[in-house]
Amino acid sequence: MATNTTNSPLRAVIYARISNDPTGQAEGVTRQQEACQKLAAELGWRVVGVKIDDDLTAIGKRGQRAKRPAFAELLDMLSAREADAVLVWHTDRLYRQARDLEPLIEIVDRTHAIIRPVQQGELDLATASGRMIARILASVSTHEVEHAIERMKAKHEANRRAGINHGGGRPFGYKAVKPKAKGETPDVPQVDPREAKLIREAATAVLAHAADPKTGMTLTGICKSWNAKGIKSPRGKEWSIQSLRGALLSPRIAGRVAHKGEDVGPAQWDAIIDLDTWRSVKRVLTDTSRRSGSEVSREPKYLGSGLYVCGRDGCGAVVRPGGARAGQRQQYRCTASAHLIRTAEPIDDAVEVAIIAKLVHDAPIVAPKQAPAGPDMTELSTQRAALSTQLDSLAEEFADADEAEIALYRARARKLREKITAVEQEITDAQATAAAASEPGPFDDIDRTALLWAYTEHPDVALALWRETYPLARRRKMLAALAVVTLKPGRRGRPAGVAAGGLDPQSIDIDWAVSE
Repeated sequence: MATNTTNSPLRAVIYARISNDPTGQAEGVTRQQEACQKLAAELGWRVVGVKIDDDLTAIGKRGQRAKRPAFAELLDMLSAREADAVLVWHTDRLYRQARDLEPLIEIVDRTHAIIRPVQQGELDLATASGRMIARILASVSTHEVEHAIERMKAKHEANRRAGINHGGGRPFGYKAVKPKAKGETPDVPQVDPREAKLIREAATAVLAHAADPKTGMTLTGICKSWNAKGIKSPRGKEWSIQSLRGALLSPRIAGRVAHKGEDVGPAQWDAIIDLDTWRSVKRVLTDTSRRSGSEVSREPKYLGSGLYVCGRDGCGAVVRPGGARAGQRQQYRCTASAHLIRTAEPIDDAVEVAIIAKLVHDAPIVAPKQAPAGPDMTELSTQRAALSTQLDSLAEEFADADEAEIALYRARARKLREKITAVEQEITDAQATAAAASEPGPFDDIDRTALLWAYTEHPDVALALWRETYPLARRRKMLAALAVVTLKPGRRGRPAGVAAGGLDPQSIDIDWAVSE
C-alpha cells in the first residue's frame, strides 16, 4: 500500500465523471466532487486540481478508448508528478475497461501515486494482489455496461418490430416529438403538412426527371429552389444534395421503421408518400449509372490517360497525366514508377494523326451490333414486387413476436432481401446491357470522306476537323479499339531528321489491332 513518507500533506487531484447529464446542470459530478472534497479534508490532503468529464462515457467504441479530456489531463498530472494522489467517488468513475486501467497502473508503478475512491477505500495498484483486484473490478464494470447495452439493443429491436419511434433526430416532414423520461415510450411522430407537401413534390420531380430529363427537377435544382425560399433542414441549415438525398431515401417518409438507413418494417406513424413511390425514388437515387458533377469532372481529360503504356524496360504499366504546374506543359507519367515522363501534347497530336490516316486509308471492318437476348423485364419486375410483398407480410406476421421468434424472423427476412437484391441486380444488368446495345459504336457515322479531303489538304487540317467533330470520350474509345500505344524514353540529343523541339518517331510504338 502506498504511504506518505513526508510530513507535508499529499497533493490530491479530484476526478469526477458521469455518463449521461440530460439537464446539463452537472449535478451528478458536483455531488461526486463534494464527497471527494470532504474526504480530502478528513485525510488532511491538499486538493491541487479538479478534473471533470461531464456527460461523457468511459466505454470506447470499436475497441478504442473513450475520449475523456479530463481523464487524459489527470494522467498527465500524475505522470509529471504534479499530484501525489487521486480522489474519486468510485473506481467505475475512473475506469470502466482494462484499456483505461493499464496506463494508470503503469503511472502508479512509476510515481507511487495513491488512488483513493470514496466508496471503497484505497485502491492499491503497487502490489500484484491490488492490481488483480483492480482488474477484476474493471471486468465487472465492463460486464455491467455490456449487459446494459444488450438490454438496450433488445428493447430497440422490440420497438422496431412494433413500429415504435425509438428517438433520434426529427425527420423532415414530421413534427418534433417531445422528449420522454427514461423508460417511457416516445410519442408517435405527426406529419407536418407543409413539409410533407414539399417531400411529395420533390419525389414527383425526381421520378419525372428520371423518366424524361426535360421534365421534373434534379436534386441540385430542388435544393436551389428550397434554399431560395428559405426552407431549412431539420437542423436549421440550408439544403445540400446529401441532406436532401438522405431525406428522400429515409424509409420513415413511407411510414416505415428505419434501422441503419434500411427499411425493417411498418411503423406506427402515417406515411407521407406510399411505399411503391418511395421504392421508385430509392431506385432512382441509388442507381449506379447516375453520376454527380464531381464524378463527371473526373472523366479523363487527355487522350492517352490510362490507355498509353510505358515501354521502358518492358514495364507495361499505364500512364497518367501529371506535372501540369503553372507555366508547364502537361506530361504523361508512368504509374508504376517515375522512370518515364513525356510531354503529352505532341504525343497526342501524332497518335491522332496516325488514327486519322488509318481510318481514311485502311478503315476497320466492324460487324454490326446485334441486341443481345436479355431477360424478360416484366417478369423480373413482377418477381421483385412479389418478393417485396412477402417481406412486408413477414414483418406484419412477426409484429408481435417474442424474443424466441426474433431469430426466425431475421433469417427469413434476410433470405427474402437476398432474393430481392439478386432480382434487382438482374434488372440493373439487363438495363445496362440494353443501353450499351443501343449506343452507337465508336466507328458508327464516321465521315471518312470529309476526313480524307482534310487529310489530303494537310494532316493538321484533318486533326482540327477530327477534334471539332468527335468528343474526347469517343476518340478514346476509337483509340482503345484500334491500337495499343507504347511510349518509350526519348533518345539523348536530337536524333537525325528530327526538328528542334520535334517528336522523335522512334519514341512511340503503335500496335494496330487486327481488323475483323
